[in-house]
Amino acid sequence: MNDTLNSSSSSVLLVDLNNFARYPTLAIGYLVAPLRQAGFKVEVLSPLAQGAPAMTHEVAETKWEHIKRRVYFSTHPLMQSLHEPLRAFYAKRSFKPHQPTLSLLSERLQTNPPDIILLSAYLEHYPTVQWIGEQAALFNIPVLLGGPAFTHAETIKKWSQLKGISAVFAGEADFVVADLVQHLCTGKPAQEWKGEGLSTLSNVNTVARPLTQLEQLPLPDFNDFPWEYYPHRIVPVMAGRGCSWNICTFCSDVITANGRTFRSRPLMAILQELKTQALQYQAKDFIFLDLKLNSDLVIWRGLIEHFQTVVPGGRWIATVHVDGKGEHGLDRAMLTQAKAAGLTRISFGLESGSQRVLKRMGKGTTVERNAQFIQDAHAAGLSVRCSMMLGYPGETLEDIEATRDFLAAHHAQLDRVRPARFKAIPGTRFERLYTHRPQRFKGVEVQQWDYRLARANYHNTATSPLAYRRVKAQVLALIHQINSKPLRDGARQFDGLM
Repeated sequence: MNDTLNSSSSSVLLVDLNNFARYPTLAIGYLVAPLRQAGFKVEVLSPLAQGAPAMTHEVAETKWEHIKRRVYFSTHPLMQSLHEPLRAFYAKRSFKPHQPTLSLLSERLQTNPPDIILLSAYLEHYPTVQWIGEQAALFNIPVLLGGPAFTHAETIKKWSQLKGISAVFAGEADFVVADLVQHLCTGKPAQEWKGEGLSTLSNVNTVARPLTQLEQLPLPDFNDFPWEYYPHRIVPVMAGRGCSWNICTFCSDVITANGRTFRSRPLMAILQELKTQALQYQAKDFIFLDLKLNSDLVIWRGLIEHFQTVVPGGRWIATVHVDGKGEHGLDRAMLTQAKAAGLTRISFGLESGSQRVLKRMGKGTTVERNAQFIQDAHAAGLSVRCSMMLGYPGETLEDIEATRDFLAAHHAQLDRVRPARFKAIPGTRFERLYTHRPQRFKGVEVQQWDYRLARANYHNTATSPLAYRRVKAQVLALIHQINSKPLRDGARQFDGLM
């Protein structure tokens, strides 16, 4: 590396470890675009193109999936002590480095080394990131690491210690990535970069402030992704960043790189992106990755009004927030209009069938409102998908019975349910509440905060009694019955997503 290097002669290898099965990685597209505009020679290495198994979600279930879920959600006292070892085993097996990808990268470093490597990773990719850093160090190639979870100082510090990692960028790099790459390519120390959000072994910087002026975002560039490996052409898009509710105690989405604070893009910019990307990639199907697409009702209603104008015959799926204080754009008439506009599948956070638990979570909705939304969305012809949580601190036998009864009542109207075991995550409201007053969460004992993986090891004795476990088994059986159904017509294109 030398100071005479300029962007027109610098080569950037962007390794995408977020190996999605059905569509390109939006964050990568947002990095490739400004780098190419600045004149860099950019190449995207996708493990999917090398035969790596891709991440899939919520395809029609088999009995085996139900058995694995029973093990994962078991709260028998013996199983609670095995949760962490089993999780570690599963993570090691599922996220182990993909040898063909590593071999290709190793060959590339020896024969045609790039001037810099950019890594986009989830925290589960630690072994692969470690290997890439070590290999890059052998050739004196700087490595810039980023990803959605690098927003907690202790997590950033752990990853900054990896050999060969020049710096970890914490935040949204869309507007600064070209300047930062140019700085590192000329051999200047990362510590001398004047911008925010860059952390190194010797300096853990603050997280970069959330981006404003989203109207200046470039059009994501997905040209390097292996479109031939996707079963359908589905284009990811994001109308805004963050969540307008931003209160749920358990939520880690709102502390990720682009989830902090709510910001909308202009409606016309979103519509133009839909039109352009549909033509560019010969696609008519879109997945909106917004945490809650109805956070901005102007955008939500504008998409419903204009989607078919910009993408005739197009389809889309989205996640919304069901608000207990009003319809918030989700009344039956609006949902019917959305279906006519191409909305095919709609997701929301159900979390629990107990009003007491919803209140403890800070969900801002009611059981009755959730029920009405499910009924209205199903009647409008939409495929309805929800997420839910088992074992939230303070959940009682009566609470999980209410959840069981709710699922049973809406069994026919739900196409997919994605259950999750409660996770204690650094930076969330739960961590702050627990640290301040742990007695608020009876039965929960945090044993250790694992900052490398941004999670806590904990025990919840309140979920151990036999009566609770029996009802939980009934809940899991209902979920399996729902998830075993075929999706409604029109939504099958999006099976395995969200």
